[in-house]
Amino acid sequence: MINVLYRLMRISYEKLYGEQQMLHYPLYKDGTENLLQGQTYLTDYCLSHLRNLDDKRLLDIGCGNGIQTLYIGEKYRPQYLYGVDLSPMHVDLAKQERQRRGLAQVDFGVDNAQSLASVADGSFDAAICIESSHHYPNKYAFLSQVKRVLRPGGQFVIADLIRKDDREPSRLEGKLYLFHWHPQRYRDAVSQLKMALLKDEDITDAILPAFHSTEHWLNKPAGVSANAHRVGRVLGRILIALYKLQLERYFRYHLLVGRRD
Repeated sequence: MINVLYRLMRISYEKLYGEQQMLHYPLYKDGTENLLQGQTYLTDYCLSHLRNLDDKRLLDIGCGNGIQTLYIGEKYRPQYLYGVDLSPMHVDLAKQERQRRGLAQVDFGVDNAQSLASVADGSFDAAICIESSHHYPNKYAFLSQVKRVLRPGGQFVIADLIRKDDREPSRLEGKLYLFHWHPQRYRDAVSQLKMALLKDEDITDAILPAFHSTEHWLNKPAGVSANAHRVGRVLGRILIALYKLQLERYFRYHLLVGRRD
């Protein structure tokens, strides 16, 4: 089922914009930004909590279609940037776009965040996981891997939807690969792994206002056919309504910053 959702998003982006966008929520500033601008604002805010990435190796866990990873590569210019995702479809898209942009210091691979078999111990200075960890059934294993692949003193940033109540996922949620944690579970796991939690910030109120006015996200860009765009607008409105409902009723959006000591 989760593959169906991401295929729907891929089709929506292709029909609406003629190209892929990032796969996470936008961060609201003044309401005039388009979807991709809002998404880059969120990425920038997450990375603002990391030390300077010059001459550093950065791991993007759950990189999706790679658009965010490539944006980071172009803007922040880390020495090396590796994006991993469980979906071969996403990794193929990411590699195609990397080749088009000519970013030699960026690479992508298919890997499971709960094992990170393609990543050596202590091989990265920092790791990010933006809106992907809610898909991981065993988040303790994921956080254990984050600790393993970071060098001593390495930082991590996790940004994701956090459950308001502390209950186990339903059977349906499990089938949809929705395993949201309550924030206390993250705090406990980080503590048990003897890592430092530097920040736990609720940024829901900075994200939700973007959903009060979204029609400009659906404007037709040059080069996209009218028929394709009409299909994209329908799919886009469905996804916008779903994302807004999630954040208004069931979840909060948290930013977690930590360090391997």
